[in-house]
Parts: sequence; structure tokens; C-alpha cells
Amino acid sequence: MDPVDGAERDRLADDIGDLRRALIPGLLLHLLSGFEDDEPSMIQIATLYTLDVPAPPTLRELAGRVSRSVSATSRLVDQLVRRGLADRREDPGDRRVRRITLTPAGADFLRTFERVRADAQLEVMAYLTAEERELVIRATALLGEASRRRAHARSPHPDVR
Repeated sequence: MDPVDGAERDRLADDIGDLRRALIPGLLLHLLSGFEDDEPSMIQIATLYTLDVPAPPTLRELAGRVSRSVSATSRLVDQLVRRGLADRREDPGDRRVRRITLTPAGADFLRTFERVRADAQLEVMAYLTAEERELVIRATALLGEASRRRAHARSPHPDVR
């Protein structure tokens, strides 16, 4: 399903690009400032988001979700485990299976990332009229709901929320 096409799609891409250019540099610099010389990579951050699900994946499942080989994903998980952001846990239903989970520090990292991003977006929204802000707030809520529906539809465990 393509909600927009042609010139409208190009304009939307330009507008999203302008917004991201306004947000991302400060967001990333703020977020990574606490890591000094050992900042997480983009693939590590994307992997943390991939792990932020109710049903933790196995290493093989995670490899498929991040489009990496099992061995590359294993090294990636090792890095996240060393940072204290992820952990390997025994599956309660099958002791032979290990699941990759976010640690509380990993979840905190993602929530901080989201809070800093939201604060940056609110700074940009200060340049909108009250009516425009209400429209953006409503549109953001709708996008959040659509994202939850999409995640639920794609979930290998749709009954788990």
C-alpha cells in the first residue's frame, strides 16, 4: 500500500529529510556523549530496537531480522552483552534454546534516545501555530497507532503484546 505517489511523495520525502536534519545531529551527539570513545554503532542501535519486543528472538531469528549472518549477529550480540545492553537468556520452555533480550540498561538507552528525540521534535514544533501543533500531535498519535498495528501484524507471536 503506497499512501502517496509522484510529486506528493517527493515533497513528503523532502519534508521528512528537513525534519531529520534538524533533529539527528543534536540527538545523536547528545545520546552518544556518555560513551566517550566507545559509541554504539548504528547497527547496534538498530539491533537494540529489534530486541525491544515482548517475545525475545533466538540468535538465528535475530540474524534474520537484522539481515546479517548468524556469526556476524553473534559478534554483534557479544558487543551488546559486553556493553550491558543485551543478554543471552535460557528459554524457559526449552533449556537448549537461548533468547537474546534487552537488559534494563538497554531499555533505558532506548527510552533516553526516544526522550531526546521527542524533546528535539518539540523544539521544532515551537515554530508551529497552536492549530498546527494540534494537527501534528494528532498525526503523530495516528502514526503511533499505525506502527503498533503493523508490529502486531508482523509479529511471529501475535497474541503477545
